[in-house]
Amino acid sequence: MKHLKTWLLTFSIIVVFGLGAVAGLVYFVDPFFQYHKPLDGFPYVVDHQVNMNPGLAKNMDYDSVLLGSSMTVSFNTDWFQEVMGLTTQKLSYNGAYPKDQANIMEIVFEAKGKEVKQVFLGIDELNYSGDINQTKFEIPEYLYDNNCFNDIKYLLNKDVVLDYILRAAADPKDKSEWNMIYKPWWQDEHYQKALVLMYFEPVEEAEEIPDTQLFLEGIEENLKVNILPYIEAHPETKFTVFYPPYSILYWYNVNREKGLDAVIEKYRYMSTRLLEYENVELYFFQNQEEIICNLNNYADYTHYHGSICRYMVECFGNGECQVTMDNLEEELEKLYQLALNYDYEAIWDDWYN
Repeated sequence: MKHLKTWLLTFSIIVVFGLGAVAGLVYFVDPFFQYHKPLDGFPYVVDHQVNMNPGLAKNMDYDSVLLGSSMTVSFNTDWFQEVMGLTTQKLSYNGAYPKDQANIMEIVFEAKGKEVKQVFLGIDELNYSGDINQTKFEIPEYLYDNNCFNDIKYLLNKDVVLDYILRAAADPKDKSEWNMIYKPWWQDEHYQKALVLMYFEPVEEAEEIPDTQLFLEGIEENLKVNILPYIEAHPETKFTVFYPPYSILYWYNVNREKGLDAVIEKYRYMSTRLLEYENVELYFFQNQEEIICNLNNYADYTHYHGSICRYMVECFGNGECQVTMDNLEEELEKLYQLALNYDYEAIWDDWYN
């Protein structure tokens, strides 16, 4: 019996020591940046937006943030420094809903010692009319809250140890570039009309025109709950809101769904509400014909090349493509006429040109 107790005690000590060592390793390396900035020289792999964004928001050095969906992942954050002198942290969520933006803005504005000069927010109108609590992926609350007692799910997580510490250390060539975290897998050769058309599947034609009012009610609620409170609470911060330039094929689908009037009205409503605030600037890229009608700018019918992102950053710096209440109707009409009257059938003519 004495030997059994001794064995159990020894085993317990070994287990506790082992768990403590694992937790200590995770805390020291901190691959999700929950406790400190990245260690110099460690080859961090930054590829999990939901798990890593809260830590990046808490502990990285920045004075501006880039928020949005996969429409923002091809931005190089060095461009913001070059054009506007801003140290920008990318905090993208693929397929982001307004609640995703609210979740991360809550952390950004609560982070100690952060002076947030500017928020760059890409808005996808399609995702702004849904449920106000909907997120694209399930949120791991233990990474988003300030409760240290539930951090055990992070500190003793085998996937964190194996995939983001041991594997990263063993294969450092896969480390992420800090200015291009979350970058898409597409290479330059994937941005071409032939490939876009090869994989594009038009939606089925709708028989009825959608009820615009239903969309507007959802948009109003999402703005009121998830976006406007942060704009109102931080008048010292400039919110640069932009509508990304989907390709002309997106508008082909919108027309097939008989939704053009509804989408234009959604942009009108969102823009009008946002422009009520003095600390909001609005940029409209959806009607840039030279961009959206050139499918060689795209890897699919919505995702554009990094050169388009560079152009948008330059616009943020010089004011080109900015929309105000004075020119909003003009810009919306330009988009409406382009989307309504474009020769869509000609897209498939001369396929490889």
